[in-house]
Amino acid sequence: MRPYLKPGPHSSFTVTTGGVSQKPIPNWTVVASCAGGLHAMTRNLAFDLKPTRVNLISPDGVDTEMWGAIGDQKEVLLAEMGKKTLTGKVGQVQDVVEAYLYVLKDENNTGTCVSTNSGGIIV
Repeated sequence: MRPYLKPGPHSSFTVTTGGVSQKPIPNWTVVASCAGGLHAMTRNLAFDLKPTRVNLISPDGVDTEMWGAIGDQKEVLLAEMGKKTLTGKVGQVQDVVEAYLYVLKDENNTGTCVSTNSGGIIV
């Protein structure tokens, strides 16, 4: 990776995890362990790649085209998921994009996780 990034705080490497890294889901132990491990990996990569910045984005449920695969049940499922959040809605792609833009722009941010989850991880 180093040959492709100019060293310095203007360069950024961003990793993605998911809400399961912060809030358990029954029968998702293997996925959760991988997703949670990305938190530690991000902090250590920030040391190893310094002065290049390394950050982690952790979205929870997001309304994407992927949900189209479940057909007519999409709206019902997203509404049910929204009931399990503090904002009453599932995140939209444009919401999550803001998290990525933040870590790419803020040259003072490294080794952190930005969570975008509608408050779902605390309910």
